[in-house]
Amino acid sequence: MEQVYRKYKGLMFSLAYQMTGSVAEAEDIVQETFVALADANINDILHVKSYLCKAVTNRCLDTLKSARWKREQYVGEWLPEPLFDERGANDPLQAVIAEESVSYSLLVLLDTLSPAERAVYVLRTALDLEYRAIAEMLDKTEASCRKLYSRAQQRLKASGLPQNTVPARSRKLIEQLIQAISRADATALVQLLTEDAVLISDGGGKARAALRPIFSGKRVAAFWLGVWPKWAEHSAIEIRSINGEDGIAVYSQGELKVTIQLRLSQEKDRIERMYMIVNPEKLAHLQK
Repeated sequence: MEQVYRKYKGLMFSLAYQMTGSVAEAEDIVQETFVALADANINDILHVKSYLCKAVTNRCLDTLKSARWKREQYVGEWLPEPLFDERGANDPLQAVIAEESVSYSLLVLLDTLSPAERAVYVLRTALDLEYRAIAEMLDKTEASCRKLYSRAQQRLKASGLPQNTVPARSRKLIEQLIQAISRADATALVQLLTEDAVLISDGGGKARAALRPIFSGKRVAAFWLGVWPKWAEHSAIEIRSINGEDGIAVYSQGELKVTIQLRLSQEKDRIERMYMIVNPEKLAHLQK
């Protein structure tokens, strides 16, 4: 049992995290799954990986269904919890999580799918499972799963499914963004943003944040010029790898206060989306 736990814990966490967008919920789901497995006779299970995937997926679907009401009651915009990339931690679990991670922008878009669409899409893309296996896990037909996957692809594409960005390109833009914000350089800041740039911040009623998205590059720039002077005196900015891509972490007296993920325009070297987490409950698992 311990060997099975070590072998599959990272993969199951990655699956649950991509399904729910929550680190805490993913950890609970994985824990519950292995507790249930301990009560079963593992020798009677022919395909342990498939068994675990099905158990985790079903628990995730139950969580997503119950989360709908919670999201409706949530204060302001809801964003997935960020996850630091710990590839250099020399930890096999973290290595699996990092290898299976998806970009934060994609994680945001996955939340626009129905639970069934999300399940099929994640199982197909993240675990590279055949439709037959997915159908068995979800108690659906192969044809139904193919339709769900096709529909998910179309919806993600229509929402602006991000393509892979060049690491050097994103890091350069982040460095320029930090300089522009630190210097309160409005002109430079506007030039780094697309005209239709959007900033979405998640405070969850636990920290001050914009309750609605901020639209247009000029308004996003104005937001930063208004906010940063209040933070600057006691804050330090670091570029951190978040969800497999470079992002920004803002610390105050050693405590993580903000994470910022960017989505870059595919047509020009500018930023078109900024996702800012200030809800302390969503940052708790990232504290040093």
